[in-house]
Amino acid sequence: MIKNENLTARLMDTPEDYQRLGVNPERIEKWEDGIRIKGAEGEWEWWYFDCILDDGSAAIIQFFSKGYRDLTGDVLKPFGTIKLTESDGTSHVRLFEIPAQECRFSNETCDVHIGKHIFSGDLTDYRILVDPIDGLGADLHLHSLAQPYRPGTAYLGFGEKDEKIFTWLCAVSKGEVCGTLTVNGQTRQVKGSSYHDHQWGNNLYLSLFNHWTWARQRYDDYTVVLFDMMAAEPYGYQRFPFFFIQDAQGKLVFSNTHGVNYEVLENYDDEATGKDYPKSGRYRFHHDGKDFEYTLTWNQELETGYVVRNLPLADLAELSKTHPKHNDTYKLYLTTGTLQIRDGGQTIERSDSLIYEFMYSGADYRSHV
Repeated sequence: MIKNENLTARLMDTPEDYQRLGVNPERIEKWEDGIRIKGAEGEWEWWYFDCILDDGSAAIIQFFSKGYRDLTGDVLKPFGTIKLTESDGTSHVRLFEIPAQECRFSNETCDVHIGKHIFSGDLTDYRILVDPIDGLGADLHLHSLAQPYRPGTAYLGFGEKDEKIFTWLCAVSKGEVCGTLTVNGQTRQVKGSSYHDHQWGNNLYLSLFNHWTWARQRYDDYTVVLFDMMAAEPYGYQRFPFFFIQDAQGKLVFSNTHGVNYEVLENYDDEATGKDYPKSGRYRFHHDGKDFEYTLTWNQELETGYVVRNLPLADLAELSKTHPKHNDTYKLYLTTGTLQIRDGGQTIERSDSLIYEFMYSGADYRSHV
């Protein structure tokens, strides 16, 4: 834990944390993927799903019990989004917003109903249904091929009493998906690979972080997931380098939550945002006589976004306490990810393409890597 100006940031993973939060340290249980918030002031929550399909298209579907762009009030504000990108780059996006009285949520398992739209499952199998909206919809079955994962209790605590929280439950790191997509009113069968996570919190999370890297990669025999987060300056730039590897059977090979050796191999100055970004970087970990190395080198910039432009004035005021310039951006990259595992004299190496996200709320990332 790092202290700076009486503020702290930590992964909540002590025996007392598990007991207080009612989380089993030995296994992840179905209720953890159920609704986790009440809708109080500042709270937000989402269930995230994406898939890369065999026909070259990709889909992202998110259900929100309450969105991070409207944290006011003390009630749930359910909505969801579906985005489909065709193999030729054509994009289709729809938003559905339903009154809370027409929605229901379970705290025993993932069972989210936003009007006619459904996100429901038990950590192994899920149904994800978006009733067609102006000709765009989905009815998909997700089957997990791996064990669910969370770092510690899944909670990061910010402040002397952990009064601000940010969470991450990786419910399905490696899944297979099949079902139908409806585009322009035409329904087609699809199948492919998929991912699902669940996050919730009680504050404007952008104000908590300087930057983060989020990436996941699926080789034939290994799955790699990286969520490397660095807290904002008031929290001492505390780093949370969450990284895990699963084998072909979905069992955990290695996981990391504390400590990291990270090297920037190449940096570049981005004129559009006025910030420096890593073009290539390498993570190194050592555990139980084995060396793990993961290198990310981006080849193509896919998207630049500016999150704060759509935030309410009250949230902008909160963000200004840690990021006065409001230059909050994120980028998506088409990237080459290379994994090396060295065990004695044997080296395993895998390399393939992936898409990764660099969320960048604060100051020069290079000062604190």
